[in-house]
Amino acid sequence: MTKTTLWKLRQEIVLNSLYAADFNNSFGYTAHSVQNFFDGYMSYLEELMNEDGVSDDDVFNVLSKYDTIDNLWLWWNMFDTNPLENEI
Repeated sequence: MTKTTLWKLRQEIVLNSLYAADFNNSFGYTAHSVQNFFDGYMSYLEELMNEDGVSDDDVFNVLSKYDTIDNLWLWWNMFDTNPLENEI
């Protein structure tokens, strides 16, 4: 996975959605594994915001400041193996 490809995947999904269909993608990954990965990414962003003192009320107002290609790449690199499963 490259940084650019990962960001393209991010652009195809609805971050923080409760609906599995919002994680369907053209990369051939299961919606379930993509949802799990991006739910973790959202938690990671919330941790970054907490460290910066962002209040819970402001999370969605400043999300775009934190939802970046660089932060997504940092999250991806926390995994030893590919967390995304291919469709069968």
